[in-house]
Amino acid sequence: MNLNESSKNEKESCAPVLIPTLCRFDHFQQCIDSLSRCKWADKTDVYVAIDYPTKEAHWDGHDKIKNYLETTKFEFNSLHVIVREKNYGVGCGGNLETLRTEILKKYDSYIMSEDDNLFSPNFLIFMNKGLKKFKDDKSVFAINGYRHFYPVKRASNTFFRQNVDFSAWGYGIWKDRFESLPPCDYFQKNFSFKKLFEIKKNLGKNRALNYWSYYFKPFDSWFDSAYGIYAFLKGMDIIMPAEDSLVRNIGWDGSGEHCDAKDSLSQKHLNQKISSQSDFEFDGSGFEFYKENRAIFKDFSYAKVSSFFFWKKFCKWIVKYILVKLSIIKLKSPEQ
Repeated sequence: MNLNESSKNEKESCAPVLIPTLCRFDHFQQCIDSLSRCKWADKTDVYVAIDYPTKEAHWDGHDKIKNYLETTKFEFNSLHVIVREKNYGVGCGGNLETLRTEILKKYDSYIMSEDDNLFSPNFLIFMNKGLKKFKDDKSVFAINGYRHFYPVKRASNTFFRQNVDFSAWGYGIWKDRFESLPPCDYFQKNFSFKKLFEIKKNLGKNRALNYWSYYFKPFDSWFDSAYGIYAFLKGMDIIMPAEDSLVRNIGWDGSGEHCDAKDSLSQKHLNQKISSQSDFEFDGSGFEFYKENRAIFKDFSYAKVSSFFFWKKFCKWIVKYILVKLSIIKLKSPEQ
């Protein structure tokens, strides 16, 4: 489908929603059904990009998604389905990146969701009001509908700002923020031990190791943990709802990447409470308990690693780093 053929009657107040998918029909069905029940769904253009299967086992779910979208009436302003004729995959030139490139030719912001998210009724209101409220505030990097289940402190504020973590589970971002991102070898070319230990102090040991890993092997397309580290280094914040999350990720049932349904963390995600409210107002400054919440995000992070693990990796990688500096081994490029 040519995206230029889509409706010209855009609702300026509502950003389009992008959902890349492949074959997880049950998850996708719950995702798009919950999105269609959101307030302002009728003002929202939705773009679903179905990637081409690489395995025989993918075809059943792939075809079910395609047929469901063809036969179900949704209350969106418009629904655009792109069915790939070859596998685009993930990363540079992937299914999402190709869709996003086309979307940004037409819109100045977008909302992205993976295909295994469930939404609160007020998700689209929160996202769109946030995109409008902080559009010209360059200290804000993105709007996150997902809110971690950490014991965040709040007063009467309905949202908060933080620059410790970025979640890809339902986020909104502006064209200018996305297009201002540097090339994917940014962390490799700008690596320093000063930044490494700043990240360790403020974001935690795991994010520090993430940062260092990008020096050895740059990624070929921006993603959640890299977004978060970049926002921190640039002094930019992510906006999140202060009380309940507006998104639940159901990929923790074992079908999602890096998600094991059997452990307690997975159960916390699968049973996470999300808001039942149908409206949202941005009250407060978002800076309430800013320092305290930064510490909470770091200390309660479910991705944190032990000191032993960190220093074991550090010792291994410092040797590798020295070998690079001595030109004994070469760094990889994003394409390798």
